[in-house]
Amino acid sequence: MNCQKLELLGGGAHGIVFLGQYYTSPPFNAPVKIAVKSSKIEFSDSIWKEGQILRMFQGCPYIIQCFGGDTSVEHGNIVYNLLLEYAPGGTLQGLINSQEGFFSEHEASLYAYQLLKGIQEVHRLGFVHCDLKPNNVLLFPCSCGCGLNQLKIGDFRLSKVAGEEGHHGALLYTSPESLFCGIHEAPKDIWAIGCMVVEMMTGKSPWRFTSSSCNTNDVNKLAVEMAFNKPQIPTGISNCAKDFVMRCFERNPNVRWTADKLLNHPFVARNNNPLLCRTWENHKVLGNRLFKTEKWISKFGLFSTPISSCTCGCR
Repeated sequence: MNCQKLELLGGGAHGIVFLGQYYTSPPFNAPVKIAVKSSKIEFSDSIWKEGQILRMFQGCPYIIQCFGGDTSVEHGNIVYNLLLEYAPGGTLQGLINSQEGFFSEHEASLYAYQLLKGIQEVHRLGFVHCDLKPNNVLLFPCSCGCGLNQLKIGDFRLSKVAGEEGHHGALLYTSPESLFCGIHEAPKDIWAIGCMVVEMMTGKSPWRFTSSSCNTNDVNKLAVEMAFNKPQIPTGISNCAKDFVMRCFERNPNVRWTADKLLNHPFVARNNNPLLCRTWENHKVLGNRLFKTEKWISKFGLFSTPISSCTCGCR
């Protein structure tokens, strides 16, 4: 077997994520860590769709890479597996929690730059992510020991083609036009990036009303807050950072700045962010380099476990 599931990393309603190990084809025959998102075949539509979208972004250094898919029989169940790049640094949410926010402006601007580069490519190819939030941004620690991270956008389950119907995603990162008018287009992703930048620098959501509870009353109160108030702009940050966040929080989506414009904003265009990121882009991680020798993986039985009999007609 050239692929194994090693341990459980997490999961939710739409799939379980495992740490996996894949052995590349000769002449390398090298083990590479991957993330494997799995679901029983009857519930796998969303992760199959995610794989098809991610296939469009192969080679983009700011979007998690997908190496292919597999349908296997595991312990008597037919399972669909999506093979993804493994992020050893966890999520941006984990990093925010560990630092209680309070990122330096330099660090926050570097991460904002990378988020914008990733979402710029998403929008360029005619897609909208629709669920940008810290839990869906994955970290790859820099190998030079600088303490910074390369960011990649992941979890494209709710993503859509621009102009199609969509979902508003996580409430705290949802734009007003998405929540109240059902408009789920590119400016929605920019609003979410503004929310994340505020959270990085303060450890808190830009909304005054927040709750860890998910009951209906709390959701309704937050919706009212979002309808009649503006998101809270941090006071202890530079005017440049404030201006950047305000451009993301333009209430009119037609006026809100695009990723292209924001990449030229001095908050993210300064501090050698482009230079550092180009260095990362040119430094190919071993796993990615090895996988570049592989074709798109589309197999049956990559993870299959031996079973004595099967009545589903799949073997």
